[in-house]
Amino acid sequence: MAITEGRPLNEPIAIIGTGCRFPGGASSPSKLWDLLQNPRDLSKKIPKDRFDVDAFYHPDGSFHGRTNARYGYFLDEDPYAFDPSFFNIPPTEAETVDPQQRLLLETVYDSITAAGLKMEDLRGSPTAVYVGLMQRDFLDSQNYDLDALNIYAATGTAASILSNRVSYVFDWHGPSMTIDTACSSSLVAVHHAVEQLRTGLSKVAVAAGSNLMLGPVPFISASKLNMFSPQGRSRMWDVGADGYARGEGAGAVVMKTLSQAIADGDTIECIIRESGINQDGKTAGITMPNASAQEALIRQVYERAGLDVTKPEDRCQYFEAHGTGTPAGDPLEAQAISQAFFGPRQRLEGEDPLYVGSVKTIIGHTEHGLLVPNMLLNELSPRVKPFCRDLEVVTKHQEWPALKHNQPRRVSVNSFGFGGTNAHVILEAYVPCVDSPANGPSSSSAISPCLAPISLSANSETSLRATMEDLARFLKDRPETQVHDLAWALLKKRSNLQVRYTTQAKTAQGLWETLERDGALVQGKQSIATVSDLKLKPQVLGVFTGQGAQWPAMGKALITHVPYAYDIVSELDQSLQDLPAQYRPGWKLLDQLLLEGDASNVHDATFSQPLCCAVQIILTRLLQASGVDFKVVVGHSSGEIACAFAAGFISASQAIRIAYLRGLTSKQAGNPNGQAGAMMAIGSSFDDATELCELETFKGRITVAASNAPESTTISGDLDAVQEAQEILTDEGKFNRVLKVDKAYHSHHMAPCSEPYRGPPTFGHPHLWTT
Repeated sequence: MAITEGRPLNEPIAIIGTGCRFPGGASSPSKLWDLLQNPRDLSKKIPKDRFDVDAFYHPDGSFHGRTNARYGYFLDEDPYAFDPSFFNIPPTEAETVDPQQRLLLETVYDSITAAGLKMEDLRGSPTAVYVGLMQRDFLDSQNYDLDALNIYAATGTAASILSNRVSYVFDWHGPSMTIDTACSSSLVAVHHAVEQLRTGLSKVAVAAGSNLMLGPVPFISASKLNMFSPQGRSRMWDVGADGYARGEGAGAVVMKTLSQAIADGDTIECIIRESGINQDGKTAGITMPNASAQEALIRQVYERAGLDVTKPEDRCQYFEAHGTGTPAGDPLEAQAISQAFFGPRQRLEGEDPLYVGSVKTIIGHTEHGLLVPNMLLNELSPRVKPFCRDLEVVTKHQEWPALKHNQPRRVSVNSFGFGGTNAHVILEAYVPCVDSPANGPSSSSAISPCLAPISLSANSETSLRATMEDLARFLKDRPETQVHDLAWALLKKRSNLQVRYTTQAKTAQGLWETLERDGALVQGKQSIATVSDLKLKPQVLGVFTGQGAQWPAMGKALITHVPYAYDIVSELDQSLQDLPAQYRPGWKLLDQLLLEGDASNVHDATFSQPLCCAVQIILTRLLQASGVDFKVVVGHSSGEIACAFAAGFISASQAIRIAYLRGLTSKQAGNPNGQAGAMMAIGSSFDDATELCELETFKGRITVAASNAPESTTISGDLDAVQEAQEILTDEGKFNRVLKVDKAYHSHHMAPCSEPYRGPPTFGHPHLWTT
């Protein structure tokens, strides 16, 4: 059987989470977008903490052992700063782990967090990892002192370990590959991730790449090829383009097939419509790009996507160019783009040009509907200008071009390695269908704001404090945040780490004030967190109560403050209204649960049994939605109905109908002589209670209804007999309390209603088993 059977061979791929680290403080996709909206020149001289560039500089890049590049784009953060304990890496090993590996681990973690995937849920899964790599500066530095190499040197610097360590740390069992095609490595990694997902062998795939500039070797070697801009700036397609400038950064994207992402209710950032790779083959030199090969690849990828590049509605509206800024590469890429989309034909009057730019990442642009400006373009290079008849480089903020009906925003991303490996990806904005499933919290306009539990976790109290500070800042910037939505996301979409903090709030302001207050306590060394053993899974026992524990307006706070509880009651009411007419109630659970005091019917068996069952169904579902699952369940008396629901033997609809009909038929309960019934909880053992009930005066009038605990028993029967027994127990100084029920359950009073209760064929067919 073909592994692709049942799924399209080129099904679109959903990007559901992204993480990044780029210069200019762009440590998240949102910060990167802010940077692109307000671009600034981030080029700077190589920092001293990398290496002393002045010791290696010479204006002539061909000079032996020298580089003509003194500038680049560097991360603001310390490349050596790392928390090895978070990833369970011993400190002695972490010292020899390539900082590119460290940065990659952090970025991948950010991406799966953004995707709403929990580390514990992905462990052991066939999640695939494809990582792009070009340079290994840290290996060069390690080799300077061979005597200092330790047992971790090989795994700390090997190219293969870059991807393998990600799989190892997160315990993923899918393909794990490091790919080096030079500049196109990361986009090639994306292509392989797309292909893996389409086989169906992996449900989740991560494509990533990282690059840090830690030593002089790559600068010196590339200077010999005359690749670098002496000014340290990449001027894409500009007349002054004189080479490219190196940059640091890391990026990771989490992907699923579109159908899987929709089924899982994931937030879809955009989709990959199609991807492809090819090779330049024989050119004038191994580092010389091939315009024909790039053009062919673009056309092939669009053709496989079912798109016609000659039709304006099928073309992309924006093209993210590789944009080397080199006199050789720029004209050839411009030629490839122009020929692929327009060829010899001229753009029709009124037809938008194809907008082009190069920011090295385009993920997230389609979400905003804006085109961001390309920096450092003053005048088109005369070698590029002939191909720009139908192309336009974006040099200022502008709205996305107008789209036809059902035409998505579409972007092409191009990249080519200096050895000739080309990669191309088509991205599209995702527009969800109205009937797509959503796993988010339900809502109701009739519900008042709820007091939502906010749960945060981290690997240490220091990290927890930072997390609290980050969330407080987020809420200050976004006071419109719905706290119950945030609570749900933190609960269902965040990994559970060992140091945990929980609070409650109704509003964003209330929450950030609490976070600031409690964060100050952590700062002051006053522990407010709990530490959990992640290896121990709690074993939760669910106990479901019978009659006697109910009270007026029970569940009212839940129904009026928690939208999900309101929705559950509405579903249960509908189930009862769908009963045959002769059984259908003339009242609603929702109305009865809201009644207070003497207006409540909660002590009338007709109402109390379905109401108690409904409240326990609500509590069970709320606990399940909060990630609390029962290991074992036990029911007491009529509590066995909700217990059977919690165990999965019957549905909520079946449970509420059984409880309702049990209460309905209990009207027929009673003593043949017309004597009223009652129940009483007593502080006696089962044997003592049995002895009491078998006294000549009580025989046939009361019986043991339930043995609750070694010294807790319930008796049931005729009202006058229960009252007489109460006097005896009071005289003996034993605990006794008459229950707030109007029927003598578990006694001879139930005989008249047993047959009618078995009768109504309205329960469906629950699958029960017994031992």
